[in-house]
Amino acid sequence: MPPTLDQTTMRPNVRQLFTYWQGLAGGVTPERHLVDPADIVPLLPYLMLVEFSHDPFRVRYRLTGTRVDELTGANLTGRYLDEFRYGDGEATILHLEDGYRECAATGIPYHGLYDWKSRTGYLKQIAFGLFPLKVDGVIRQCLSIEDYTGISPDTQMITWSAPVSGKP
Repeated sequence: MPPTLDQTTMRPNVRQLFTYWQGLAGGVTPERHLVDPADIVPLLPYLMLVEFSHDPFRVRYRLTGTRVDELTGANLTGRYLDEFRYGDGEATILHLEDGYRECAATGIPYHGLYDWKSRTGYLKQIAFGLFPLKVDGVIRQCLSIEDYTGISPDTQMITWSAPVSGKP
């Protein structure tokens, strides 16, 4: 049965990716080869393609969009999500890992919010969506998106490459 998520709480780009994901395989977890970047060009800067490994469960970034790299302060491609699980960002990373783990186990998309601190201590709420993908019939990857509404270069977000202590 296709997943039923409350789309009214999704931000527009997360909802747009959810609609695209649902259309790939009638609402069930699609195969990765069905994803065509040409169909979702406006979303590409905000997308991440991740792969799952198990024992222990880990999330590795295979590809990240330009806006993701710009705001995190690093190209995350090839890095693991748990590399950033320290300091003030630890709870956020644990929250994201839980969402990815749920996607990998169930094949059902996950969406939520997390807080990202600026260098001045102000919290911005980031909406995200995680959309599982099969490779050869097994859930091995996920297409993810984050919504950075209201974040400009002047916002001075704490980068992922810097210590997440909350200090400027």
